[in-house]
Amino acid sequence: TYVPLPLMFSAQTSQNATQDMIDSKCDKRRKGVFGPAAGKQFVIFVDDVNMPQKEEYGAQPPIEILRQWFDNGGWYDRKALTFRKIIDCIYVLACGPPGGGRNDITARYVRHFNIIGYTAMQDESMQLIFGSILSNFLNGSFENDLKPLSEPIVASTINVYNVILEDLRPTPSKPHYTYNLRDLSKVFQGMLMMNSRKVSNLEDLARMWVHETRRVFADRLINQTDRSWFDGLLKEQMDKNLEGMEWETMVMGRPIMAVDFMIPGAEPKIYEEIKDLSQLQPTIEEYLGEYNADSKQPMNLVMFMDAIGHVSRISRIIRQPRGNALLLGVGGSGRQSMSRMATYIAEYEL
Repeated sequence: TYVPLPLMFSAQTSQNATQDMIDSKCDKRRKGVFGPAAGKQFVIFVDDVNMPQKEEYGAQPPIEILRQWFDNGGWYDRKALTFRKIIDCIYVLACGPPGGGRNDITARYVRHFNIIGYTAMQDESMQLIFGSILSNFLNGSFENDLKPLSEPIVASTINVYNVILEDLRPTPSKPHYTYNLRDLSKVFQGMLMMNSRKVSNLEDLARMWVHETRRVFADRLINQTDRSWFDGLLKEQMDKNLEGMEWETMVMGRPIMAVDFMIPGAEPKIYEEIKDLSQLQPTIEEYLGEYNADSKQPMNLVMFMDAIGHVSRISRIIRQPRGNALLLGVGGSGRQSMSRMATYIAEYEL
């Protein structure tokens, strides 16, 4: 029987923490010998194994303590100063290529492993997967002139994704600028929430595509420079691939917001773009009034458009399967209040 033991390495992971984590899971088998319960084997999965910072002499201490297990079968108890033999362990490691905070791993450690390289998925494969999903969705009940657009929309989204991977790399001031294939799939997951009665022409589809790509890729951008760059990228793809869609007439200067709570108590809730944004503030304030009437901890909030936008973003995320959100902001910026509001609107419990 195998027992999984996951470890996550970061730049701050220490050798002592790594040793203590594994030691804490081990049972004593006999004098000086430790391991999982008899008849079982640990599968120790170490994620981001090349993230720990190098010390003065170029070594990575967490990796060195694991290498000591491979070379010597265990390590020393730091208090008793006796050798602890660790048995019945299998190591599985994962890491990305060096760069962006990741380091080279010493060959003295790598030599103990069978290495499998995962290459990035080819554009043709992504086009086939997401094109099949979107075309089947549009072929359902949408207007005939929208159905041929699945292929160019998918191609444009993949181009946007590839440019972002190349140009928006994480830096010390922007460590959350990390994108992967999951983000690309989230764009199409968002588009699959569209309703054929609410998206009936090219403009509706274009605006929903822009909205979903902004929600997935642009919501984590921290300044207007990056957001303007991203909008320029969307405009370029729209002009290049999406025939009949014009950025200047369909998107420019017109805020786009899509939500599913404009009709309180509706079942099912319909995810749609708000055509008249002036209706949004009274609706949110009505929900806030109901929340304050029901809650023992009422929130005295002024719902201006930025706050409403954040509520809409959180609401969009939590209505989706596995919809987890990481809210980044300084203390007092309203992360908790906006989350409470979105949770109440979605009729969930916090």
